[in-house]
Amino acid sequence: MSQDQEKRWVGALETTIARIGEVSSWIYLFIGAIVAYEVVLRYFFNAPTDWVEETSRLGMVWATFLLFAACMGRRQLITITLLSNALDERGKNVLEGFSFALICVICALVSWHAAEAAIDAAVVGRATASVLRIPYWLFYFPVSLGFLLFFIQAAVELILLVMTGKRRKLDLVEEI
Repeated sequence: MSQDQEKRWVGALETTIARIGEVSSWIYLFIGAIVAYEVVLRYFFNAPTDWVEETSRLGMVWATFLLFAACMGRRQLITITLLSNALDERGKNVLEGFSFALICVICALVSWHAAEAAIDAAVVGRATASVLRIPYWLFYFPVSLGFLLFFIQAAVELILLVMTGKRRKLDLVEEI
């Protein structure tokens, strides 16, 4: 595979993950709007809804877990730099490579078990005990999908680190 093809492939993957992150951001806006709607109905008209609390909870699960990969791609995850600041560039590369490898393993395990839980919930027909009766697999599936995307992003970062021998320095990184 040529270097140009690699850049296009990585770019397309990261663009897709970034778009999923943007959709997740809009889910948070939607949650804010329906919660505001609920507040107005409940406190001004004394007419609470049956669907806002559970719908917002489902939206929070989807938005939160689908944002992980996009946050890693933009280097917006919380990092502790006490150890890495004490290392030279080669040590930082090794530490980051180890971190990405560890993230890959953990994400693969979580994604696998969340997928099992989603399948089990779907087979059994488990649902919430509310008026909406939302199937529980809708709560487990975004965990599996989110950690799968997180795994893919970490694997891409690890592959690029190994191939180039350099850490990616994104313009978006902001150290405090």
